[in-house]
Amino acid sequence: METNPYTEPRPQTVEEFREEVLRLSDAAGSPTDAKIFSDLERAKVAVVRRLWPTLPLASRRRFVAQMVELGEEQIEFNFSRVLKLAMRDEDAEIRATAIGGLWEDESEDLLAYLLDEALRDSDQLVREAAVRALAHFSQLVVEDEISPRWFTPLRAHLLVLVRGDESLEVRRRALEALSVYTDDPDVTGEIERAYRSTDETIQMSALYAMGRNLDARWLDTVLQEMENSSPGIRFEATRAVGEFSSPRAVPQLIEHLGDDDREVQLAAIGSLGRIGGPAPMNVLRRLASSKDDVVREAAEEALEEAAFLSNPLGIDGRLPGSSGRG
Repeated sequence: METNPYTEPRPQTVEEFREEVLRLSDAAGSPTDAKIFSDLERAKVAVVRRLWPTLPLASRRRFVAQMVELGEEQIEFNFSRVLKLAMRDEDAEIRATAIGGLWEDESEDLLAYLLDEALRDSDQLVREAAVRALAHFSQLVVEDEISPRWFTPLRAHLLVLVRGDESLEVRRRALEALSVYTDDPDVTGEIERAYRSTDETIQMSALYAMGRNLDARWLDTVLQEMENSSPGIRFEATRAVGEFSSPRAVPQLIEHLGDDDREVQLAAIGSLGRIGGPAPMNVLRRLASSKDDVVREAAEEALEEAAFLSNPLGIDGRLPGSSGRG
């Protein structure tokens, strides 16, 4: 009897799913094994919850790394339910990787976990992953995208981290996350203190924070630091200045297109796109014809961003690229 090629495949049963997870955990592994964990219904999530602690450590690490990579590369995959199980794994590497993989998750239960558990984790890698994740939530809370009840506790946690004796990575990432709290003297003071630090890494985070904070007082500082001898400082200043959308920065940005450091060049291209206007657009159009693939692609992206920022709904009220059809 011939099989009809147009017949929909039979849905996988819960028991078949369980057996496949066990089989894949015992196998050498393919880069896409973790696809099995995408968009799981409740019954299969329960299976993973029971099985996960019994799987070999190497397999759990492999699965989580694959979920993060697949989730970043292909939007059709959604591993949030399994990653939320993995972020409570006994292995710190798995916990940290799982938190990083939840970068699109905007749920309040994740925010609560980050504040109440992850920031108190005994492992520094996990705490660092948690504070990086909080940068997204701080943006959401100041833009009223999540409940305002988180505004004050999130700010308080971040201030404690910035002022505490945590690792350099935790303190600088906390400052970057905190910087979106505008018109806040405590936040302004911490950015200023970080900028005055003798540690270049902290200074770089301060410049990044200035670009997120957007207090007018920072513009002159950022313009000045665009000429710093350190490529890292120049890069952060060049990237930050675009956030201010100030035409004052355009001559320096054009000069920085010839910077010795490639990252500074690309930051200048991106900032020209964020500032927009006739002169930046003309420069970007010229760069979009460059024989340098990296420069050309960066210029094309900057032109798209400039077009969107100047008219986010399109001339006819539709998003750019939309046909307007239902």
